[in-house]
Amino acid sequence: MRVERKPEIGDTMFHVCEHLYYVPEHAAPLNEYCVCEATVVGFLKGGYTEVKLVGKNPGGFNTPYHYKMAEVGSKVFFDAHSAAKYAESLTVYAEQHWNWAGAQLRRPYKNLLREQSPDIEGGA
Repeated sequence: MRVERKPEIGDTMFHVCEHLYYVPEHAAPLNEYCVCEATVVGFLKGGYTEVKLVGKNPGGFNTPYHYKMAEVGSKVFFDAHSAAKYAESLTVYAEQHWNWAGAQLRRPYKNLLREQSPDIEGGA
């Protein structure tokens, strides 16, 4: 996906993090996909340009993240609603392909999907 605008230092961006959680009396941990907020702090240039982000992980700790500039708009987003749609697609894929245990995965991003949907439908 082609990026309409490139991020600048100080921009707030949203990305999806995988988070493991435990259910009592369940043999293995389950995963959930969380939408996390991070701030652009720089760019790394080598064979390609990477966007360097710093933000809190699902556990609440500050963590550095790196994404290719080409992944802006497909894995890292300028708005939380787009990141929530990506998290939903990852959750559906995981439930269909990896979740043989049968328990439905948590969806902590559901409120982000509901927040923006009236604006999208009613917007011009």
